[in-house]
Amino acid sequence: MDRFPRSLEILRASLAQLTRPGREQLLDLVARSRVQPQDLEPWADYGHPSTDSYGRRLVCHSGHFELMVMTWLPGDVSAIHDHGGAEWGAVQCFGEALHDTFSLEGMRLIATGSRPYQPGDIQYVDSSLIHQMGNLDRPPFLSLHVYGCGQPRELITCQARLFDLDGGEIQYTNGGVFHALPEDCILRRRIGLHAAADLVARQRRLKADRLARMGWVAC
Repeated sequence: MDRFPRSLEILRASLAQLTRPGREQLLDLVARSRVQPQDLEPWADYGHPSTDSYGRRLVCHSGHFELMVMTWLPGDVSAIHDHGGAEWGAVQCFGEALHDTFSLEGMRLIATGSRPYQPGDIQYVDSSLIHQMGNLDRPPFLSLHVYGCGQPRELITCQARLFDLDGGEIQYTNGGVFHALPEDCILRRRIGLHAAADLVARQRRLKADRLARMGWVAC
């Protein structure tokens, strides 16, 4: 777009002055920008392919930070993931979203809690965050994602880890953290990922649902 909505222009200009904002500083900055759902509509992707677990569009990239808009249709759920090279960030969600967090101990993935979003909620993202976000059964909604790093980089969230419990592996990618990533989106793998049986079963169901939406039939 040649002209940004005022709220995003304020946010972009404010972020341009900072390279390592603190947690409260960043959350306050996003809140004071007063972004509204309609401001994100130019980047909405309600028709995203079924191969994509959610819509994902770049708003702007300014070297040490980027803004992205994600679109969540009913049934859209990300894979469990981190944010690669991103050192800090924030997500403002404009719907009632699933949001679960995890930790990795060796090659064992552990569920650590659930922090669901309510419309307008802003939550902080740091380099240690492993989470899963999605829309299980609500009307479509959008979310605004801010990711940053201290030094300018072409890809802020490069080498993001996707935790595929169904396949028992960690996959590295520079793109969307989607279930059933195609081979050409996987940079490398680490085999041996495991977790509690109930967590593995839940992730298998979510992955199977995405495959069903893609028209795949399990053997």
